[in-house]
Amino acid sequence: MATASSARLAGKRVLVTGGGRGIGRAIALICSREGAKVAISSRTKEELEETVKLAATGSQQVCQTGKEEESTAPVMDSFVADVTDSKSVESMVKSIVERWGGIDILINNAGRGQARKGPLETLDADELHNLLLLNVVSVQIVTSCVLRQAMLPAQAGKIINISSRAGKMGLPQVSQYVTSKFALEGMTASLAAELKDTNIQVNSLSPGMVNTQSFPKPEGRKGVRTAESVEDGLLALLLDDEITGRYLHVDELDTARDKGLNDRAAMKPINEPTFDP
Repeated sequence: MATASSARLAGKRVLVTGGGRGIGRAIALICSREGAKVAISSRTKEELEETVKLAATGSQQVCQTGKEEESTAPVMDSFVADVTDSKSVESMVKSIVERWGGIDILINNAGRGQARKGPLETLDADELHNLLLLNVVSVQIVTSCVLRQAMLPAQAGKIINISSRAGKMGLPQVSQYVTSKFALEGMTASLAAELKDTNIQVNSLSPGMVNTQSFPKPEGRKGVRTAESVEDGLLALLLDDEITGRYLHVDELDTARDKGLNDRAAMKPINEPTFDP
């Protein structure tokens, strides 16, 4: 785990969608603690306010420990925005770029799980539309805005899409969620290929089963993590300036480190074609 005083993201400008709770909140706090300016979005103002408050509280606790000779208040801005609405996203990204001069890191975290499990023939097709809208379409909307307004002009940046092992294998009873995550992995791999001649890296991160509102009643299940456990995987991707088009699952990172391997050993290519496209 990173220390509060390492500031390895000092000077970076980060946008985290779905930053009001769960994994998104944990990611925002990690980036803030590492010295980045962080913008978070959510549709719920109260959740955003709580994340901002936690960032400030964490900074105060660091000061009280005396582990830092100098400490500055974290820079965290919040935006009530609907990531499925292009106009809402355009306005948010424009505000961030005008305020900070750009966006270096985009973390597409906003998303949700399947409302009801069951065999495909029993599921409502409207639920699939809703999942694709939030888990996939919103990623294109936000990423497109950030690319146009910030990263392409700078020819640099990092994009991390929060994914799932469900995007790598078929699973029974959750076909709609799996479909949305397979689509996200395809988008991630395609975008990485499109941007291969730039200094913009595009990767996906799977935090595993995490105790959040999107993963109901995880208590008692093996392998359930806290939202904060995403830290090592997140920083492994953010601190690597070359890797792109890769999928990283936090469990595989732990395994690689236990074996004495470097972090890249856990970062698998999303797309390994068997033909020359």
